[in-house]
Parts: sequence; structure tokens; C-alpha cells
Amino acid sequence: MRTQIRNKEGTELFSHDGDLRETLEAASEARVDLTKAVLDGADLSGANLEDLNLRQVSLRGANLRGANLENINLAGANLHEANLRGANLENADMHEVVLAGANLEGCNLENARLIGANLVGANAQGANLEGVDLIRANLEGANLEGCNLEDARMSEATLTRVNLRRANLEGVDLDRANLTYANFRSANVEKADLRDAILEGANFRSANLERVQFDRANLTNACFDGANLERSSFSAATLTGATFHDANLHRVKDLRIPTPG
Repeated sequence: MRTQIRNKEGTELFSHDGDLRETLEAASEARVDLTKAVLDGADLSGANLEDLNLRQVSLRGANLRGANLENINLAGANLHEANLRGANLENADMHEVVLAGANLEGCNLENARLIGANLVGANAQGANLEGVDLIRANLEGANLEGCNLEDARMSEATLTRVNLRRANLEGVDLDRANLTYANFRSANVEKADLRDAILEGANFRSANLERVQFDRANLTNACFDGANLERSSFSAATLTGATFHDANLHRVKDLRIPTPG
């Protein structure tokens, strides 16, 4: 059986004797450019697509569970509601990729580049996002519970109502990010940069916030109850309605807790 891979205009990009999985693996080995290929709904679970060029490809609803996608180029690709559970996406180029509603549970996205990506409503519970570049990405309503986001770059990202419960955000850059109603409960946020961030109604209950920079952040109605804020900084931060019950405030800088009422 010969399988053909075509682009959105119907032009053949590559063909090979075998099923789609074998054809894509052959294309990967041959370093074929599959820009704008249409692979909607494809079952590629466990496939080895390392180094493949899939820029602007359509993989809507595709099954890539457990696939090896290391160093893959998926810039501008559409993976809306795709299943990438347990996939390896280390060092992948995913600029402006669409992953809205996708399943990224347990994925390895270490050092992947997702600048301007759309991850609205994505489930990345337990994923490894260490060193990931999510600058200006949209993660509204995403589930990042238990994720490793150490040293991730997320400045100017949209993370409204995101679930970061028990996540590791040590050293993460979230300056100017929108984290309205984000849930950081029991998360490790040590040494994070949250300067100029919007954190209205954010939940930091029982979180480790040691040495976090909150300078000029909007923390209206944020909850810091039971949190560790040792050596954190709040210069010019807005704290109207914020609560600090049983929080560790040892050596906190520039904190001006508003008087109730």
C-alpha cells in the first residue's frame, strides 16, 4: 500500500510504500519538508517523528500519544484537541502553534519554544515544561497542576484561571503576565519574577513564595494565607483586599498590608 501525504492545496509532498506512520517516519529519515500537510485525525501514537519539518501542518484531533517529536518543527501548526499524552517534544519549535483543548498530560516539553502559542483549555497536568519559552502565549483555563515549569519564560503570557496547584515554578519569568484568578495553591514559586503581573484574585494559599518579586504587581483580593513569603518583594504593589493570615512574612520587603475597611 502506497501512502501519499498532501498539503492543503492537494499537492503531493511525499509518498511511500506503507501506512501513514511508516510514511512519516520515512519522511523524517529523508528530512522531507512537509509544510502545510493535512493529517487531521491521524493515529500516530508511538511514532518516531524526530527532526521532522511539519510547519503549519494540520493535525486536528490527531493521536500522538507517546510519540517521539524531539526537535520537530511544528511552528504555526494546528493541533486543536490533539492527544499528545506522554509525548516527547523536547527542543521542539512550536511558535504560534494551536494546542487549544489538547491533551499534554505527562508530556516532555523541556526547552520547547511556544512563543505566542494557543493553549486555551489544554490539559498539561504533570508535564515537564522546564526551560520552555511561552512568551505571549495564551493558556487561559489550562490545567498545569503538578507541572515542572522551572526557569520557564512566560512574560506577557495570558494565564487567567489557570490551575498551577502543586506546580514547580522556581525561577519562572512571569513579568507582565495576566494571572487573574490563577490557582497557585501549594505551588513552589521560589525566586519567580512576577513584576508588573496582574494577579487579581490569585490563590497563593500554602505556596512557597520565598524571594519572589511582586514589585508593581496588581494583587487585589489575592490570598496569601499560610504562604511562605520570606524575603519576597512588594515594592509599589497593589494589595487592596489581599489576605495574609498565618503567612511567613520574615524579611519581606516593602509590604504595606492594607487595613481592613
